[in-house]
Amino acid sequence: MYRSISVITTFPPNKWEQYAKTMLETFVEHWPRSIKLKVYYEGEIPDNAPDSKQIEWINLHETCPELVAFKEKHKDNPFANGYKVGSDTTKKGSFLWEAVRFAHKSFCVSHATLNSSTDLVIWLDADVVTHSAVPYEFVESLLPENFYTAYLGRQKIYPECGFVIYNTEHSKHQQFMDDWKKLYNEDELFQLEEYHDSYLFWQLLQRHDLVKESFNISEGHPHRPGIHVFINSPLGKYMDHLKGSRKKQGKSKASDIYIKHNSDYWNKVK
Repeated sequence: MYRSISVITTFPPNKWEQYAKTMLETFVEHWPRSIKLKVYYEGEIPDNAPDSKQIEWINLHETCPELVAFKEKHKDNPFANGYKVGSDTTKKGSFLWEAVRFAHKSFCVSHATLNSSTDLVIWLDADVVTHSAVPYEFVESLLPENFYTAYLGRQKIYPECGFVIYNTEHSKHQQFMDDWKKLYNEDELFQLEEYHDSYLFWQLLQRHDLVKESFNISEGHPHRPGIHVFINSPLGKYMDHLKGSRKKQGKSKASDIYIKHNSDYWNKVK
């Protein structure tokens, strides 16, 4: 018997035209109809959004008041917007310490997974392009029975969290998400080395002794530092992740490819 699945995402309103619109359009085109995409939005639903029953729009600020409180509290705090606590704010900041920016994703994940009616909830970055039909069986197979999460592991560093599956029925799920929110609600994340969601996710998996109950999708595929693990994992057969500068060209680069996926999409990549 198949486990039920839903997908979630969120994005800044000013990134709708740049990449989020394409993410939604390609999701509707290629994902199974029985898998719904829940989009946590800020402001207004875009006028040119896909008209599809497969998409559910959820107001991020209305459903996550703790996020609103955190943003308001730290909107003018440089140590929550690109700088590590105690560092020199006259120098260039880094995404590693953009607590406010990545709080949107963290609260989206906690709300969606704690209020889900599906067995599995998948976080999918809004800069992911689905280029080929995704089989339901493939998606479900990525998280073995009784495991808590499936993620894209990387050697010697935290995972790449553009795609993460959560088992909402797992016995430690509630506590895991409560502790994730606590990092923000009690400012505990500022005691850590980095403040973005991928680092927090990895720290929490280790704290709760859940690494052994999580599945590394990248295992057996190239995942050393510097490798674009998303497209070189089994996910690349169906999706592309436009990380960083790849958004400008609308595709990953030929130099990113270590695992050849035989498809029209990848055969045209230069």
